[in-house]
Amino acid sequence: MWKGKKVSKIQKKSRMSLLKRFIWYVVGFALFFAPFALFNRGLAFLLDEKRSGDIHATCFRMPLVDMLTGKGIVILSVTGISLILLLVSAFLLGPFFCGKLCAAGAFTEYLSRLLPDKWKVDWSKYVNPVPLRYGFFAAFIIGPIIGLSLSCSYCGYSFFEKFTNGGIWGDFGVLGSTAIITAFLWLVVFGLFTKGGRGYCNFMCPVGAAQNIVHAVGAKLPFTMKIKYDRKKCVSCNACVKDCPMRALTQGEDKKIQHSNHNCITCQQCVAVCPTKSITYGFGKGGWQQEEVKPVQEPKPVEKGA
Repeated sequence: MWKGKKVSKIQKKSRMSLLKRFIWYVVGFALFFAPFALFNRGLAFLLDEKRSGDIHATCFRMPLVDMLTGKGIVILSVTGISLILLLVSAFLLGPFFCGKLCAAGAFTEYLSRLLPDKWKVDWSKYVNPVPLRYGFFAAFIIGPIIGLSLSCSYCGYSFFEKFTNGGIWGDFGVLGSTAIITAFLWLVVFGLFTKGGRGYCNFMCPVGAAQNIVHAVGAKLPFTMKIKYDRKKCVSCNACVKDCPMRALTQGEDKKIQHSNHNCITCQQCVAVCPTKSITYGFGKGGWQQEEVKPVQEPKPVEKGA
């Protein structure tokens, strides 16, 4: 009885959290993606910089390639300021861009939630996403050094912008060339048919990996924001694990909940659905509390005739 009521409340909390996050993602789309790109255009105007109003103005790949190939980066530029804000916000708040503003990641997550779970694969059960996402990030860094080209065709952000601003209106040129590979992986395999809908974010996004590296360091400090857990309040209902889009929460055979800062985007979906408020987001000491929970002793049945 208790469980049934709690499931109903959890579902309502989940939907409310998704709605609030959706509003954030709409803001993120308006700020960073064409045809709006209000942040890009506004910053370019203030800096008197002639840049097109699209996602390339805040691209993470191009300044990284410039630094690795010795070209350097102009700090007081749209690209330079964007890069600094991305890393500083990740250090202080967690992967804020991923969890609140990345419309590309949200697009596949929300679409995936429309499909039944039986149609979706939980890749984290078969392979740990953390080594793979950092492996892709390492290849992303090494590529320019050894002369490999990192084409925009493989960028989920670029494809999402073109898809939303042209592809769905009949301009199928966006699906040409190698972009079709990105479309298939990002939207279909690791989007619609992946539990959580953020498989591309989890395995192949270098922007997310960079933020998580910074967050993993920042989360150890008391003055930064991070997901916190009070094991003593946890009732092992598993609601947080089921609703985490990044599969950053897992539950072992001992019913203990484990958390990974290396692929958590601090979207706070787990905070919203936790029925006992054992998961929170805020300042404090880093680390996932490891205290043992004493099992509740159930009263022994009274034997007849005793």
